[in-house]
Amino acid sequence: MQPGQDREAPVTDSKNSPASQPATGLTGRAVSILRGSLIALGLGVIFAWLGVYGTTQIPIVERVIYWTGLMGLGISAAALVNPLIFDRLMKDSHPSLQIAAVALIISVPITIGLLVIEATEDGTFAQPAWWWTQYFYVVIVSALLTTGGWAIDRLNGAKAMARSANTAPGGEASLASVTSALAFADRLPPKFRAAEIHAVSAEDHYLRVHTSAGETMILMRLADAIRELGGLEGMQTHRSWWVARQGLAETAKGDGKVTLKLKSGAEAPVSRTYQKAVKDAGWL
Repeated sequence: MQPGQDREAPVTDSKNSPASQPATGLTGRAVSILRGSLIALGLGVIFAWLGVYGTTQIPIVERVIYWTGLMGLGISAAALVNPLIFDRLMKDSHPSLQIAAVALIISVPITIGLLVIEATEDGTFAQPAWWWTQYFYVVIVSALLTTGGWAIDRLNGAKAMARSANTAPGGEASLASVTSALAFADRLPPKFRAAEIHAVSAEDHYLRVHTSAGETMILMRLADAIRELGGLEGMQTHRSWWVARQGLAETAKGDGKVTLKLKSGAEAPVSRTYQKAVKDAGWL
């Protein structure tokens, strides 16, 4: 416990309990696999209908299977590469560089897939010059699709932050508040950027960000996070916690202690210092 910190009841989080983790993880993976499969099928149908790469001579059903398989391969590769590039190796780089890196990497297995398909059809491997030509074309398509995915994530994040900011007292969110909230969202891994922010809690030099999509950790000071989240309706409830109104599920009192239960099941402590402000806000 840090010096001067209130002796609050231990904060528990039902989402992190051993009983709840497997089901949550399985559900998330199933949804991701289903979404990826549908996207691969949709892109496969579009590419087959357009007859990309001169595949119009192939029967339409085989064409759909051909392109759906390649799209599935690319989406699977992107699912592995995106977190590595966007969240770890190049998290502070410009988006154009991140997108270029992803496109260059995921195009490798897709090009290999093309080579295997071609070799299966005629029993021989194409010349290296053909490899590089196909790789170049695949990189262009991969970059376009990756850019589209990145743009959609940004748009969803902007919409989510605008909706959240509009719940704050005073009506519509200001441009500054939404921009600031988006800056905070950009610090999060892609899967969390369009999620509702429920709370942030300090753990040493890191923050645990509680969202509707789960939890994640970022390196940031709580004071800086509170400033960037100023456009959202919420308040500091403890020296180590800030809670958003949209994340509040219920309150609990007992033995002179007050806690706020989040929609995720996590419990945020309310220290004596902040109890009056929380009560005046109508949260108690």
